[in-house]
Amino acid sequence: MRISNDVIDRIYCNSTVRSSDYRMAENHSHNYYEIFYAKKGNTRFFVDDRLFDLHAGDFIIVPPNLVHYNRYITQTTRVNIYFRDEDLRRGDDYVISGLGEKVLAKAAMYHTPGSYRDLLENVIDMMLHEDHVNDENTEVMLQLLFQEFIILSSRYCIPNVGYDHQMTEEGDISIQEAARFISENYNLPITLNFLAEKSGLSPAYFSKRFHLITGMGMKEYLTYVRLKHAEAELVSTSHSIREIAENTGFSDSNYFKDVFKKEYGMSPRTYRNSRKTDLVENRNRVVKKIPNDF
Repeated sequence: MRISNDVIDRIYCNSTVRSSDYRMAENHSHNYYEIFYAKKGNTRFFVDDRLFDLHAGDFIIVPPNLVHYNRYITQTTRVNIYFRDEDLRRGDDYVISGLGEKVLAKAAMYHTPGSYRDLLENVIDMMLHEDHVNDENTEVMLQLLFQEFIILSSRYCIPNVGYDHQMTEEGDISIQEAARFISENYNLPITLNFLAEKSGLSPAYFSKRFHLITGMGMKEYLTYVRLKHAEAELVSTSHSIREIAENTGFSDSNYFKDVFKKEYGMSPRTYRNSRKTDLVENRNRVVKKIPNDF
């Protein structure tokens, strides 16, 4: 899993064509929002223990710091838009009332009806052009165009949480349910055999499908979820390192320290102290070019 601590200095967007046999090297997360818009083709997206199937005209909004992974079912033309919370504000308020709670709080998928696709995609095409221009006016132009895209989306697009069963392969829904079980029961002792039996699949097949859909192994995903909760507890409580390890499902505090340091580049105690003094922000590097094409 790749975790990026980079921050961006403006809105960025790009367009890419991926074939159905393309495979992402690994799943990832980053500190900024992402919109993945499917102009053509079908893509399966995994984010925050949920599966989304995107067809032409669908897009998904991924909030910061959520691990995500996608697989191209058919050749797909996609557009990625990377943005910050401040890019959707005018002064202290969002351009649309309640935008933070309704749209930005969690991963969400939207469908653009065919009669409005040209309208939204014309705005997207202007954003792609403006990103390529990249002069002193680009930052403002991209913000205005993106706000137009969001307003049009709120007016015409349909929220869609549906999992398309026509694209379902054997065991995929079971994998989604297993990922959700991990998210809700991360503090319990969870094993591959237990989840495979719960899903009605053999351990070998369950493991294969889990990695194909999420981009990581079951144990890696379990560790990721536990570490995210441990990180929050480090910052928000005065619990000891041992208590946090136990609360988040790590039976051995030394193992917890090792995996935390491997993931975050510092020990739990150092991380806690750095957050308290805002030193973590000083480690971030502002990206003044388009983020890596995932």
